[in-house]
Amino acid sequence: MAGSGRRRGGRPARRPFKTFVFGFLLLALALAGSGAALVYKEFNESLPPVEKLLDWRPPVATRVYAADGSLLGEFFTEKRYLAPIHTIPRGVQYAFVAAEDSKFFEHKGVDPAGILRAALKNSIAGGTRQGGSTITQQVVKSLLLTPERSYERKAKELVLAYRLEHQFTKDEILYVYLNQIYLGDGAYGVQAAAREYFDKDLSELTLGETALLAGLPQAPSRYAPREHLRAAKARQRYVLERMVEEGFVTRAEAERAAAEAIAIAPPRPATAAAAPYFLQHVRRLLEERYGAAGPERLGLQVWTTLDLPTQRAAEKAVAGGIAELDERQGFRGPIRRLGGDDLAEVEAAASADGARQDPLPAVGSTLEAVVVAPRSGARRDGSTPLHWARGTASISPRGLAWATRTGWVPRPGDVLDVKVVAGPGGRPELVLSGSNGTQAALVAMAPASGDVRAMVGGVDFAQSQFNRATQAVRQPGSAFKPLVYAAALDAGYTPASVITDAPVSYAMGGGERWAPQNFDHRYHGATTLRDALTFSRNVVTVKLVDAIGIDKVVDYLPRFGFERRFPRNLSIGLGSSEVTLLEMIEAYGVFPNLGVRVEPRFVTRIVDAKGRVVDDGAVRGKRAISQDTAYLMESMMRSVVEQGTGKRAADLGRPVAGKTGTTNDGRDAWFIGFTPDLLAGVWVGYDQDKTLGEKETGGQAAAPIWESFMAQATEGTPVNDFPVPRDIVLVNIDRRSGLRADGDTENPRLEAFKRGTEPVTFAPPSHARRKPAVDELGLPIEEDLDAERLRDLRGRSGTGATP
Repeated sequence: MAGSGRRRGGRPARRPFKTFVFGFLLLALALAGSGAALVYKEFNESLPPVEKLLDWRPPVATRVYAADGSLLGEFFTEKRYLAPIHTIPRGVQYAFVAAEDSKFFEHKGVDPAGILRAALKNSIAGGTRQGGSTITQQVVKSLLLTPERSYERKAKELVLAYRLEHQFTKDEILYVYLNQIYLGDGAYGVQAAAREYFDKDLSELTLGETALLAGLPQAPSRYAPREHLRAAKARQRYVLERMVEEGFVTRAEAERAAAEAIAIAPPRPATAAAAPYFLQHVRRLLEERYGAAGPERLGLQVWTTLDLPTQRAAEKAVAGGIAELDERQGFRGPIRRLGGDDLAEVEAAASADGARQDPLPAVGSTLEAVVVAPRSGARRDGSTPLHWARGTASISPRGLAWATRTGWVPRPGDVLDVKVVAGPGGRPELVLSGSNGTQAALVAMAPASGDVRAMVGGVDFAQSQFNRATQAVRQPGSAFKPLVYAAALDAGYTPASVITDAPVSYAMGGGERWAPQNFDHRYHGATTLRDALTFSRNVVTVKLVDAIGIDKVVDYLPRFGFERRFPRNLSIGLGSSEVTLLEMIEAYGVFPNLGVRVEPRFVTRIVDAKGRVVDDGAVRGKRAISQDTAYLMESMMRSVVEQGTGKRAADLGRPVAGKTGTTNDGRDAWFIGFTPDLLAGVWVGYDQDKTLGEKETGGQAAAPIWESFMAQATEGTPVNDFPVPRDIVLVNIDRRSGLRADGDTENPRLEAFKRGTEPVTFAPPSHARRKPAVDELGLPIEEDLDAERLRDLRGRSGTGATP
């Protein structure tokens, strides 16, 4: 009993210990479970939601097209064109799957066997031949995680890949992958790569081309086909072998594809060379609508109004006109001179080159070069040594002839603009550029639609991206006068109204007075408004503004499309307020358009990345002035071309109306003119405030560029005349008094009037001289013409004579 008591007494001593151990283990398990739960909770919370990919919007390139569908240029941060999965050929899909993830259509995001298989193959090959990550993992790694290398990031990648497979279909994952992946040379996604390397749409790719693209993801630079075609072909053969193994193609198909000759397309410039100023203006319009980053991210397709042949004509006319102007004015010296340390640095670089002649850029290139002292061993043929950014060169006496014949002698330190031209035998050589820094701008527009057909914003976009057609505000000079004369016609004046061209002065405040002057510093007495505009009489124009009232003139101008505020002073009639060339084009468009103002249109259609038309480029127009006023202004501006300051434009040989403009001291030269179907304006000047040179007026500097352009742009097009509104009547008048002519009036003029405003009083005898009683159309002087009778006479005579 005693023994049994001891056993009973011993058990209680061991039970507390077991209970303690059991409790400790339970507590440890609970703590471990709680810790694991906390770790998992923290890990899970650190994972980005895969739902982010539901709103995947990568940056997509915007493409801009000319009116004929030709590609003008692209805007992008990543060159990508989204291709919906149903538009990606199955062959392309299978090629990438075979190369990157052969079990893609079977696994659930992670392929453990594939990882082991890739590790084994890479070990045998002694390098990375096959990736272990699935396509799903690559999507996760690219779009949801950072690029760091760590076990934690890898764990996140596996978990997210599994989740992604449960929330997205295989097609959705493959769509993201094939549009996101980088394939070299700036191409993101398969569509961009097809265009970049083969200049083809995806649907046009051959099997060989497809396999070559599918080999790029592993190492786009190592297999870049432009630089490493042999390596790219080796990788292509690997992809084709994998496609055979997976049953995507037959052995025979793969062998034919491997034997294909691969033609890699030459790289395309990011923007077009044809119309860079136009293209950048379109970009600004898109930025105004979609924000600064919009054009580079939204994948828009933009169709524009640009006509490439017209644009080429504009660029050719501007280049030729500026070359002629510079030739007339002669060489004005180097761009600038270097001295001191700057010259010493250039001389040291040239000395290091010795007598070596470095290769010149392509023919047509322009560059800045510095005259340096001759080196020992240099050619002794009279050539002048130059140093430029990429080395040394020399320019022959022939290349400097047009400057040296003025007495100029090149000296070390002179900075010159030189151009690469084709010399004897086609060998590149340097000549001194004719440019004195003169700039020009040209805009051409179809007046009926407002379609801008051409735009040149400067002489050389590569040297200056500043668009002088849209960004430069300059005084238009007398080119502004037609807008003032239109106000006068609507205030009751007629083309035959007479104002005396005689000295006059106006109080300016502070005791000062302003006396306007004509360009020729002469006065011409009684002058009709037609003659005042034809010969650009400043004094008559200022008197006209004063008579109408400055407030009425300024309040009249917004109907031409101006949104800027104009100063209320009399000099506004002489074009003293600054405007842009594009603003003037819009304003002038009212005249050939019979009074309807149409906003200049650059874009005809915008399609977004989903294929929806978001802008149909509707023509926006509204009536600005009456048909009758517009016709009378057109008629008066035809006189400018036929008899006045714009005679050079008459060389076009078809009905033309327009107006010259020249500002004080010849700083700006303008000509804006139009036919019934095409309106164009030209500005010539310097970016700096300096004169163009002696006699460089609008008629001398700008009108020849306009005529050269219009001759090319209208070649082969029908010769149309300006329509005559129903309420226009034509009456023979005495040229001096503006009164009605009779059979004794010498040299009468057939003048156009709004019906009811024609003169009824005959010119007094003092204005009459015995003359055959017929007018310039061969009609009896006393006979008046209405619009229908005038059209009939023009049709029979084949003349487009004013009015």
